[in-house]
Amino acid sequence: MRSNRILHRPLTYIGSFMLLGTLVAFFGFHSLTGERGFLMRDNLDREIVSAQEHLNILERENTLLEGRISLMRDSEVDKDILEEMARSELGLFAKDDVLILPYQ
Repeated sequence: MRSNRILHRPLTYIGSFMLLGTLVAFFGFHSLTGERGFLMRDNLDREIVSAQEHLNILERENTLLEGRISLMRDSEVDKDILEEMARSELGLFAKDDVLILPYQ
């Protein structure tokens, strides 16, 4: 009986379809063009590739730093590393020294 009342009220009947259509359009639009929608898949793939490249750079830098640390950990410290650290930490430079410092 309740369904018969809804059919006799055209505004309620049409309004329910309009609400349903609006919801379908809203969620359909955002599933296609939203932040994680189907059309943004290429952007996400590009971001993943960029993050992997950045990770590779950081891993190479980490390997270099581990190598330098291993030169300081052995029973005998490498003289070049010791000299480099003394010059950079204590500021022991000659007037005619040319310094090439790594970017930090």
